[in-house]
Parts: sequence; structure tokens; C-alpha cells
Amino acid sequence: MSPCGAARRGVGPIATRTVRGTIPNAPKRLAIAGVLNASLDRAEISDVTTPLIGPELRRTERATHLGILMVVVGLLMPLLLWPAIAALVWWLGSDAEIDILVYDQTVPDASYLEHASLGLVLEYEKVPFATKDSFIGAAPGGAPHGAWPTEAPDLVMLVDAYGVYLDDLGEVSDEGTRRITDAFGENDADTVMGWAAEGTVVYGEFNILGEPTPSRASQQLEELFGVERTGWAGRPFEDLSEVSDRLIDLAGGTWDHAGRGIVLLAPGPTGASVVVLSSDDLESWVPVVEGALPGSGRSVEARMDGWFEIIATMPETRVDMWMHLPVTDAGRARLERHEIPTEWPFLVRAEKTLYLAADASENSVEFPLRRMTGSPTLMRVLPQSPETEFFYRVYVPVVQWLVEVAESRDG
Repeated sequence: MSPCGAARRGVGPIATRTVRGTIPNAPKRLAIAGVLNASLDRAEISDVTTPLIGPELRRTERATHLGILMVVVGLLMPLLLWPAIAALVWWLGSDAEIDILVYDQTVPDASYLEHASLGLVLEYEKVPFATKDSFIGAAPGGAPHGAWPTEAPDLVMLVDAYGVYLDDLGEVSDEGTRRITDAFGENDADTVMGWAAEGTVVYGEFNILGEPTPSRASQQLEELFGVERTGWAGRPFEDLSEVSDRLIDLAGGTWDHAGRGIVLLAPGPTGASVVVLSSDDLESWVPVVEGALPGSGRSVEARMDGWFEIIATMPETRVDMWMHLPVTDAGRARLERHEIPTEWPFLVRAEKTLYLAADASENSVEFPLRRMTGSPTLMRVLPQSPETEFFYRVYVPVVQWLVEVAESRDG
């Protein structure tokens, strides 16, 4: 075998000489080996004294993690289970055994907008009521609907008496001037007054007292609720350039307003008085109502972006809530020139009557959680638009109080 072949196999004279020869830098290599052995020894000791971060947690750490997990689950489970529990509680609840009469003459179309939101609250309260059928006044388009009952109901809700109007082409229109529906007449007022004397709970709102209600019938209702009309009504607009043509006509046919603001008007024998509060006159473009809710007495504040009216009250009338216009000094001065207050009674009530100085039942809110017990409380604490804020924080509690008082009468 050649020397080269032996060397490739690691045997032979060359390999023997390598094993028996002197290893280069041997002392240095031995020193490094000693350091490595010492490090390994220290690592074995540390395995005994220091736990590893990972699956081998100490028992106390595992208990801590388990406790945190239980707290998180405990907080999340009620939120996850609440919808099912709330729906079950609502479904198992008994119906409110009361007779209710809803009066609404302003039904121009099948949306039933003037009392649709009332129907949602009554459904939540499990009051037998059908939005399309369980009322008297006008059917969609203005035809008469329903009839006054012969016996006194437990609760009467006078929602709207404004009516349905036709334009010059004979079409139903908000701009129309020819009323085709009945007015809330003197006989109707006599009936309601008689029922109230028997203990029926009576609710009213804007526009029941004004036109086209005859003056005698209006006076009877004012005495019943303890209020007095001033003739002024108003509404906030997100864009004043989009007001109706009829409102522009009432203002004299000239209109150069734009942006957010509030329009106030009062009909008169020779024409309407119109006052426009623009952004320079207002700190906020939506009026605010505040005070105490009936029943609970809970303090509440809410924005209200629908039609409202300015009323006064008779002596000894109880006022639970007030409405105020958030005006600047310039706006205050403008109102003073027209003798318009910046604050007035909004929710007026007695033992079995309640009046809201606003078109409160006209609301396009949907109330999707109406079949879940406790949902109004949840919605009241969540951020809302002006429309839904008034509905959940004021209107729903008001209707609940009315139902509760009516149930006590029935019992």
C-alpha cells in the first residue's frame, strides 16, 4: 500500500506518528475544556434552583393564571348570555292587562309615523296594541279609522290632531292646505273629560291643542293638563336651506338662511311671525330637555330634535321637566325682542295626566331590542343621536309610567 493510501485510511506510519506526536497548543485546549466543564456544572445546579419560563410553571403561577382566566370568563359570560336571558324573561312576562285608546288624525301614509314609535314601546311593555289597527283617527290617506269606545279605557293617548291635507292637485302632501280629516272636536273633548273624571289616565302632546282643534275643545284640554298655549312652536334644522316651501311662505316668501339652526313661528290673524336662530345665535343647534322622570324621579337630560311648542302652566301645576334653547347673548337678545322665553315647561303632569310640549311620538327610531327585558336601560347609557337620545331617555320612561299608572287603575 502506498503511503498516500494509508494516510487516507488513517492507518500506517503517518497516522501512528500523528497519535504519538505532540499535540499543538495542548495546554490552551485543556484550559478551554475546564471552563466548559465548569459552565456545564453551573447549568446543572441552576436547573435545580431556577424554573424555566414555559410549560413548567410553578404551581403558584399556574393558580394565578387560572384565577385571571376565571375572572375574564366571569366578566364575559353575562355579556354573552344577556341577550338570550333578556329575551327569555320578556317572553315569559305577562301581558299588561289594560285597555288603551290612541288618537291620531295625522296618518298621510302607511308609515304611521306619528304613533309608530309609541307602538314599539307598547310592544316592549306587552300592551295589546297593533300600530296599523288599534287606534282611532285617520287611516293612511286620510279616511276615517276606528270609533270611540262606549266604555272608558284605562289609558288615553292623544298623539296628534293636525290631520291630513291635500295640495292643489288633490294629492296628499305635507305642503297641502285643504284638510280632509276630522278635527278633535268638542264632543271628543267632552268624552275625554268624562273619562278623566272616572279615573282614566290621559296623555297629550303637541299638536293636540292647536289648529285645527276648536278653541272650546282646546280650552278643555288645557284645563285638564294644566297648561296654556302661547302660540309659539319651533323645530331645529340641521340645514336651514332645506326647510319646507310652506314654512318659507309663512316667512313671507324670502329665505336666505343656511346651516344649522332653529326656526320658531307663531300663526297670527294677518300671517305668521317667524324667528330664525342661526349658528351665531346658538351654542348648540338642538334644544335640550332636563328634569326628573315621572315615577322614578331620576334626573335626565336629553336633546330633542323634533317639533316642540312653548307653553305656560296654570297655578299649582306640577312641572317635572323643562326645555331650554342653548342660545348665545345674541340669540337671547333676538328672543327678547319677540318676547320669547329661553326656557319653559316641557313635561307637565298630575296624578293621572301627563303632557309633553313636543311632537314626541313622531320618531323614526326602530327600537330593535324591544323584546328584551332591560334593553331601554342599556340603550340609555350608550351614545345616541338627538333623535334616539330623547326616545330612550325620556319618551320610553314616560310611556312606561303611563302604563304603570293605568295598570294600577285597572287593578
